[in-house]
Amino acid sequence: MFECHPHTVRATLRRWEEGGLGGLWEAPGRGAKPKWQASDLDYLTECLEHEPRTYNSLQLAKKLKQERLVDLSRDRLRRLLKKKLPLETHST
Repeated sequence: MFECHPHTVRATLRRWEEGGLGGLWEAPGRGAKPKWQASDLDYLTECLEHEPRTYNSLQLAKKLKQERLVDLSRDRLRRLLKKKLPLETHST
């Protein structure tokens, strides 16, 4: 009817019986864990606000790797900082 494998149906019923409705939700801890912490982004925003020089995303990624041992790509770092920084900071 739903084009599911019988094993999937049995596993879903078992989770329903053991955990009720809450047993059907995704379990915590699934997926990739973040490589960074909020304190890492706080450190970078402090650098951007208080240091006299300007940084591009590649330079910030290198700084983060050297000083905090956190390896993020420049694109990922740019997306995280855009979410963290207020709009007026990075709009021109």
